[in-house]
Formats: sequence, structure tokens, C-alpha cells
Amino acid sequence: MKEDIAVIGLGTFGFELAVQLSKLGHGVLAIDTDEKKINAIKDEVSVAVQADVTDEDVLRKLEIEKFDKVIFGMSNALESIILSIAHMKKMRVKYIIGKANTRIKKEILLKIGADEVILPEISTAQRLAERISTPSILEKFEIDAATSLIEIKVPGKFHQKTLKELDLRKKYGITVILRRHGASTQVISRPDIKLEKDDIVFVLGDEAVVKKVFVD
Repeated sequence: MKEDIAVIGLGTFGFELAVQLSKLGHGVLAIDTDEKKINAIKDEVSVAVQADVTDEDVLRKLEIEKFDKVIFGMSNALESIILSIAHMKKMRVKYIIGKANTRIKKEILLKIGADEVILPEISTAQRLAERISTPSILEKFEIDAATSLIEIKVPGKFHQKTLKELDLRKKYGITVILRRHGASTQVISRPDIKLEKDDIVFVLGDEAVVKKVFVD
């Protein structure tokens, strides 16, 4: 579903986020106090505005409460972010996403009203460490506390074995939903599909269990 999203703060993170959201079809309002950044992004988003979001009157003129989401692209100006969020909560903004560079700042922003706070630097560091430690996992998405969707290389011990033989669902609660072999991707609909060298599969299951089963 396409949404109207305001991105506040056009540093590296905020600028790229606003551009990518716009490319994906969302209506994007980009906001920053720096005129150069506004000029650099104005042709990439729906609207770009030079504005101080710590001013409640400015937020009302921007009709910030009409946006589906408001995302802060900066994390350093904590006092300004806190003041802005306070104004937005009073204006009943639907959903506010903050950005923090420490866990303490994250807790502060959540307590003063942010609906969600991301820690991109910490998350990126964790993903890199995991990718180095577990190179067979190509990508993962957390579905809920107990289940993740994981893209993973098929280990050598599974080569030339069928899903029926492996019986991953019954033994480990792991469901294989897609198999990629070269340029071909197929939905898993039959248990007699045989896994081969260089195959990549998409599986649903507990992340710790998937690692234990799939990592050689």
C-alpha cells in the first residue's frame, strides 16, 4: 500500500530513505533546515521543504498530521527531535519513527511518544557480524518472535536428497517454501524435489533451529 510519508533530516540516511521511498511509489515530503540539501533532493521526491520542525506553527502549516508516517532521518539533534515529537503527539500524528545511535536515545524517544525507533548503525553492525560468521545465510526477515523467513544456501549434507527424505517440517518445524537453482526459482509444491549443489532455499522457522540444521 502506498503511503504519504514525511522524512525529516536529509543526512546520508534520511536522503537515501526519502529517495528510495519515492521510487517505490510513496508520496514523500522531504524536510531539512539546509537549503542545499533541499535543492539536491527536490527533483527526487514529491515535495521538498526547508523548515524548522521544532516550531509547532511550521508543523501545522505543513499539515504534518495528515501523513501516514513521519520518519526522522537524523539522530544527533536529540533536543530538537524530542521537541518535534512532543508537538506531533499533540497534533495526533498517526505514526512516528525515530532514529537513534544509542540504545539510551532509543528508550528516550520511545518514552516521549515515538511509535518505533530504529538503530541503523547497530543493526548494520549486527548484520555484518552475522554475515561474516554465517556466510551461508544470505538474507533474513523476522516474521514474529518465533519465526523468521531465511534465504540460505543448501549445505553439502543435503545435496541429492529430497525434501521428503529430509522431513524438515516434522523433525525441526522448518518449512521450505522456495528453491532457487541458477536463474530459476520455483515454489515448493512437491516433497520429491531434490536439492542440488549451489541451490538456495527460502525457509520459514526458528532462526536458531535453521542455523543448527543448515549450517555445515
